[in-house]
Amino acid sequence: MAHFGHARVCPHIQSETQVRAMLEALRHSNEPEHLVNEAKRYLRGLKGSIVHQKKQKEAKEHAAREAEAAAAYQAARAPVWRSGAPAVGGAGNGTSMY
Repeated sequence: MAHFGHARVCPHIQSETQVRAMLEALRHSNEPEHLVNEAKRYLRGLKGSIVHQKKQKEAKEHAAREAEAAAAYQAARAPVWRSGAPAVGGAGNGTSMY
C-alpha cells in the first residue's frame, strides 16, 4: 500500500531519479507488453507529479525570498524621521536647544 494512494510513503516512489530508473528497467523487461505499458503509464504520470510538486515548492520558496528582500528594501529606504528615532542633536519633541 505504500506505493499507491495519496500518501505514497515509499521513498522510491517519491524520488524522480528512482522513477526514471524504474522506467529504464521497464524498457528491458520480459513481462507481457500490456503490463509494461500500464506500468510505464503509471510511472510517467508519477514522474510528472513529482516534477510538478518540485516546481511548486521552488516557486513558493522563491516568492518567500522575494517578499523578504522587498521587506528589507522597504525597511532600508524608510526615512529616519518616520522610524520613531529622535532627530540628531534634538530632543525629538520639536524643541530646539538654540
